[in-house]
Amino acid sequence: MTRSLSCAGLRAAAAAIWLLAAAAQAQTVPDATITFRGRTASVGVGFSWGGATLEFQGKTYPVRVDAFVLGGLGAGSLEGKGEIFGLTKAEDLNGNFTGFYSGLAVGRGPGRIEMRNDKGVRLVLSGEQSGLQVGLGPRGITLTVGEAGGPPADESPHLPQTLGFGEMKLGPLFLRPTLNLQLYWAQGTNAGFDGEWSFGPVDNAENYLEHSNEVGLNGRYPLGAEGEYGTLQGRVSGVYSVTADGPDGPACSGFKTNDAYTLENANLGWKSGDLFPALGHNAIEFSGGNQNYQVGDGLIFWDGGQDCAGRGANWLSPRKAFEETAIARLNLKNFTFEGVHLKYNDHDPGTDTRLGAGRIEYVTDHDYVEHLKLGFMYYRIYNSDNPSRNKMDGLYVYEDAAPLKVLPDFSVKGSFVQESNSKKSGLEKTAYAWNMGPAYQLSNLPWKPKLGYRYAYFSGGDNAFDPLFGGLPEWGSWFQGELLGEYVLSNSNLISHQARLTLTPNDVVTVNLIYYKFLLDNKDQSFGVTPSRVRRALADEGDLIVDLTLTQWWSITATLGVAKPDDGFREAVNGSSTWVNGYLYTNFNF
Repeated sequence: MTRSLSCAGLRAAAAAIWLLAAAAQAQTVPDATITFRGRTASVGVGFSWGGATLEFQGKTYPVRVDAFVLGGLGAGSLEGKGEIFGLTKAEDLNGNFTGFYSGLAVGRGPGRIEMRNDKGVRLVLSGEQSGLQVGLGPRGITLTVGEAGGPPADESPHLPQTLGFGEMKLGPLFLRPTLNLQLYWAQGTNAGFDGEWSFGPVDNAENYLEHSNEVGLNGRYPLGAEGEYGTLQGRVSGVYSVTADGPDGPACSGFKTNDAYTLENANLGWKSGDLFPALGHNAIEFSGGNQNYQVGDGLIFWDGGQDCAGRGANWLSPRKAFEETAIARLNLKNFTFEGVHLKYNDHDPGTDTRLGAGRIEYVTDHDYVEHLKLGFMYYRIYNSDNPSRNKMDGLYVYEDAAPLKVLPDFSVKGSFVQESNSKKSGLEKTAYAWNMGPAYQLSNLPWKPKLGYRYAYFSGGDNAFDPLFGGLPEWGSWFQGELLGEYVLSNSNLISHQARLTLTPNDVVTVNLIYYKFLLDNKDQSFGVTPSRVRRALADEGDLIVDLTLTQWWSITATLGVAKPDDGFREAVNGSSTWVNGYLYTNFNF
């Protein structure tokens, strides 16, 4: 009870501070007025929907209203009027608004809310409510303005495509709260081919549950009038994650529930804005702290945080931020020049892995190509308690192109990595990885089928490739296979052939059919309880992945994966059953 009262007090104090700051700056004569009507329903988290009428510069505009409610309880109808300040053109009313609301209605009752969007437009709304409505908390409203004199806005209930908390203004400081919720449930049979694995009870990982949530706050502070000296930007967030009913896929949770709450983002940066007009907008950027750093196709720089073992949620992988980062970036027309320092965010016992890197990226949509992105990166891991990473030098080259103007539907992605350990590490070696993947989309056919093939190579044996901090920018990259890539395979000592068909029946549904053929580069393996030499062919896998993008803030994914062991896995783990697995995943992102 004490903690609840404290949280309510903090929210009330924050609301009061914001309202006082807004009132101090308020102009007395509104630029426009708005009349709204609608419905609302909330149990802790909920929605409001309806229509409104905007009166602005002698014209009447229909406005669709969709609202997000955090901290409310109840259901009822809404009617109200509002005044709008800082509006110079009607379209500036489009987008997300945020404010703090205080209301209590049993039968009927008044409410008041002041809100702003990121264009500086301020709404002062008052209204009457019927039904039961209680709560104090941030409200996010999305407004969509129609044509002047057009028909009334649609007032029917439906899920809005865009919805968020919006941006609050405290004096010159702009704040935007964020929330991400993820839930994953897996169910399978014959896990691990019913074999015996060296790194845990994979054969028992037939059903488990993962959850994560990240609550964050973004801030920006324009320097000087209209940000003439650039803008300070920052973010702070924390992640809670849990794995239950284990063991999970890679058997890193054991047979117990793993959960943790950790700091994720805590960073501050500066962007130059139009301070250097000859260089371009935001030509110079500096940032530091805990933050994401992702490059190219995600092969080696994508996921800077560890989620296995004591933290849970290994599949969801909610932790992406590196620790103690320092990033300097220069953006000049088609070129990006970058210098980076990173520390890997693993946990006790941490490896204290630190590296420095330099990167050049070139992007063009010139007459001679439809599109081209080409990047070069050098990195050095100058310290790590992991001996195989200590003093490692790396070269990373990547490209993503639609190289032919006459064939805009043809694309090709590829990358190459060379890793070299120094003599000081005691593990002097050179390891390689490379991949190449052409694809062609039949954009004139129904469902716009896209066909692709990719060959990927990762050296093994005495020159085993280290996948470092790779991640999942899209299905199949760089967790290869929703079964084997998520559970037992890493991008080391591996050769894979991937064939892929992507179908897009409409704006909501995307279907991926992916087939993999997995082989060893070096026949020496350590999958099984007893390391041994086995035949090169490991397994075949097929995945059906269906994505439902219901809105820009809510998505659902369902998959079915089937893996059949070849001679390599049969000999390594003494398992020959066909492994079948399916999962459901949903993501809410405000």
